[in-house]
Amino acid sequence: MSEQIDVTQELAKLQQRVEHLEERVKEAESKESPLRSLWEAIRSILIGLFIVGPVAAIILGVLAALSGK
Repeated sequence: MSEQIDVTQELAKLQQRVEHLEERVKEAESKESPLRSLWEAIRSILIGLFIVGPVAAIILGVLAALSGK
């Protein structure tokens, strides 16, 4: 019986810790500045232009060359 009480107490402590961590995550998310969001958007666009764009151009070029034969 005491083992069940110990487990219940440990679960209650873990629940409190999880709630505390959830609060900290929410605070950190609310502190995220618009400037950081802008930087993420710019970075995403640059990745698309310099990585995805050339790869797509190469694939389309190869397909065009193959269909032209």
